Order: sequence, then C-alpha cells, then structure tokens
Amino acid sequence: MRKGNMKLMKNINVSLIIREFNDAGPCSRADLTEKTGLSPTTITTLIDEMIKNKLIIVIGEGESKGGRRPILLDLNPDHGYILSANISAGSISMALLDLKYNIHDSYEEELRYPVEHNIVEIIVNIINKLIKNNNIIEEKIIGLALGWSGIINQENGSVKYSAIMGLRDFLVLEPIQEKYSFPVYLENDTNLAALAENEFGYKHLENYIYVMIGSQVGAGIIIDNNIYRGKFGQAGEFGHIIVEKEGAKCICGRKGCLTAVLSQYISVENERQFRKQFKNIDFDSPNYENFCDYLALALSNYIHLIDTEAVIFGGELVKLAPKSFYKHMKDRIKKYSMWDFYQNVQVLPATLAEDAVIMGGASFCFHNSRYFKREEGSIG
Repeated sequence: MRKGNMKLMKNINVSLIIREFNDAGPCSRADLTEKTGLSPTTITTLIDEMIKNKLIIVIGEGESKGGRRPILLDLNPDHGYILSANISAGSISMALLDLKYNIHDSYEEELRYPVEHNIVEIIVNIINKLIKNNNIIEEKIIGLALGWSGIINQENGSVKYSAIMGLRDFLVLEPIQEKYSFPVYLENDTNLAALAENEFGYKHLENYIYVMIGSQVGAGIIIDNNIYRGKFGQAGEFGHIIVEKEGAKCICGRKGCLTAVLSQYISVENERQFRKQFKNIDFDSPNYENFCDYLALALSNYIHLIDTEAVIFGGELVKLAPKSFYKHMKDRIKKYSMWDFYQNVQVLPATLAEDAVIMGGASFCFHNSRYFKREEGSIG
C-alpha cells in the first residue's frame, strides 16, 4: 500500500473510533475492537497516538468480566469547541459546545427589521463575545454552523429566499468566513433540527420527514441518514405546498399555501400566537379538525413521494401537543394515503423540544470537521 493511502486509511479508522465514542460514550480498547472491526494492534496504535495528542483521555476503570478491569477511554471534550446558531424571524441564538455536545455558554439577541443592514455584524459580535468570555483561542474552534430560516444557496453561501425574514439573495457566508480561520457552514434551520434527531434522538431511523411548526411551517428531509436538499437547495419548503387553489394569501405572495391555510385555524406564522391558540384549542372544535386535516393532506403527498419511515413533529408544536395529537395525525394521514404507503409510517414527537437547531448544527459541524476528514494528514 502506498504511503498516501496508508495515511488516508489511518484517518478513516480514527473517524470510526471517534464515531464510536459519539454513539456509545466511554469505551475500552476491547470494546472499540469489537464495535469497529479493527484489529487490537490497530486500535492500540491509534488510541496511543490520540491520547498523546490529548484527543482521547482515560476516565477510569470498567467492570471486570473475569480478568483485569478494563481501562475506560473517552473523547476529551475540551480538545475542541463548536459554535452553533439558530437564526429565525425574531432572534439570533448561538451556543458554544464542546466535543461531547455539552453547551458551555450561549447568547441570544433579538432582531430588528430590516435585518439585512446589520445581521452579519450582529452574528460576528456574538461570535466574538462567546470566544472572549470563555477564554478560548480561535484555533480550538472546529467550526460554526448557522441554521437559517429560508432557502439556502450552498454554492455561494447565501440565503436565496426567506419569506419570514424578508430576505432574497442575501450573502452570508463570505463576510463571516473571511474574519475567522475556522470553517463556517450555512444550512436551513429545519434541516439541522432534522439532523439532530438522527444524532441524538431516533438513531434507528434512516429516512424520515421532520416537520417544524410554530413560527413557520417547514420540513427537513433525511434520506439514508443524510440531509436531502434537492438540486437547488429548495427541498423541504413544506409550508409553501399549495393545498387550496384559491385559498388564503400567504406571506410569500401566493394563495393557498399550507402555512396560510393552517393559519386560518391555528396561526403558524407567529410563535406567540401559535402557542396561545394551541394551548387554548378545543380538540373537538372544527378549527382543530381542519388544522389536522390540511396538515395530514400535505403530509400524505410527501409520504407518497419519498416513501419515508416516519414523520417527526418538532418546533413549538412538540412542546404543546398531547399524545392524542400523534394518533390523530396518523389516522388522518391514513385517510389520505394509499394503504401500502401509510401502514408502516410512524408519527412521532421530536425528542429535542429545545435547542434542536443548535444541536443539529453542532453535529453537522463535528461530522464535517478535521476529526472526520477523508484526506491525508495528522490526527486531531
């Protein structure tokens, strides 16, 4: 094997080990050998180097299974840090996390409109505050994820369109990236919330739709454990599916979008209004029935298109909805679906009611960082 190929294989093996610590927590060398399929010699060599570089730390001893007590190892949480932000219609929230996804610090600032004049400056100021207040050198930050409400252009790092924020072709990535040495990622907020369930929640699911309802209606689509964005980054604009030909006027300017139609029964265009109306809703009322009916109609079309395992509800909805809501939605989806399509689809509440976008962004950053690289180079 050529030297270059050996380095590449080494990095892949290191990634396997880190992923195991991510998924399982503290492990012994024997655990890692069993779970990764790597040889004991390879595990020992790589672990020794990772300990030397302070990427892995010894945390104690495990239970004996008849012989010596195994030495337990884990990721060193302070080996690197992640910045992750949720940028929505009303505010910017950002958190500083370590490699074990513990939130060390966070900051939130309300947005005033029009946002395009100062939003990049606000983001940069928040980044600088979190770095300074926690005495962290920039080199220890492995990345920043910006979860943004709207359609994202991945090619030029811009917000292609955000109806709720009043933005179009708004360049974000370049003016922020040029100020820092660590990588900056821009992603749709609902996509990151969907990814959070893959990392921290329903790990057994590989294909699902994540529906965020509250201050907006959006969807993140996960296919084979990856975000599905579509050719032009517009997949998941669930709130703008037309469900009534001449329906209520939407914030996007068209008529009959799901967001506008749902808001006739329970407002999904304002977080506070949604919270107030959903808390006080009569679950036997026509408003609730119509809300669920139109939502199920739109979801059944999604299910027919992508043949998904599950529908996961997040956003403000998951904080408020009773258990009966999920059964009710499953029954309604069944009403609008062909039998072969609905019978195996699960309807579930998100496991992360808070910080879903933040946690999804942290996961996205970590798995796109130097720790999971697929090119030649040194460990950590």
